[in-house]
Amino acid sequence: MSSGQRQIIKNPSVIIVNFLLAGIVVLFLALSYGYIFTMGSNWTEFKLPKVFWLSTVSILGVSLLLRRALRMYDLDKPKKLKRSMYAALIFSIFFVSFQILGWSELMSKGLDLQSSPSVSYLYILTGLHVIHVAVGIIFLIVSIVRSHINTQDNVKALLYFSDPLKRSRLKLLNNYWHTIDFLWVYLFLAFLFHHA
Repeated sequence: MSSGQRQIIKNPSVIIVNFLLAGIVVLFLALSYGYIFTMGSNWTEFKLPKVFWLSTVSILGVSLLLRRALRMYDLDKPKKLKRSMYAALIFSIFFVSFQILGWSELMSKGLDLQSSPSVSYLYILTGLHVIHVAVGIIFLIVSIVRSHINTQDNVKALLYFSDPLKRSRLKLLNNYWHTIDFLWVYLFLAFLFHHA
């Protein structure tokens, strides 16, 4: 194990973030269990908005772009690193926009929070997920700003690309988004199964 890997393991923020991610996963699993458990009690049949397919594509794009950003960091390519992060930011904003369009479509059909447990759970789960995406967007913006500051000149860039702490932050950002993306795919498939 290299000294950089040992430093990352000793970094308390890695442990804290991993515990937070585990807590987020447990929260969504518990709520989705409640969603499935309430089936049959005032269950409203409705079709899932088609725009949620676009949400799924956009959030998977975020994961792929952040994976590419980490690869560009490892290759010391600041321009491609920043481009990947900017593209991930745009895709994450698309995701939120598509969610809002999906909610609007449901509301236009008269399906609001008070309609039935099935509709309420859909709003609660997707709304809670959007909150976590918004937090991820804030982390992503902070990461973009840091990359700009740290790559303004060659000396700063050299220090930035050789610092294991900077890489671990980018890796934590990746882990956060991969978890949030996985949760959306899980929720989307559950909704699709019951509301196709």
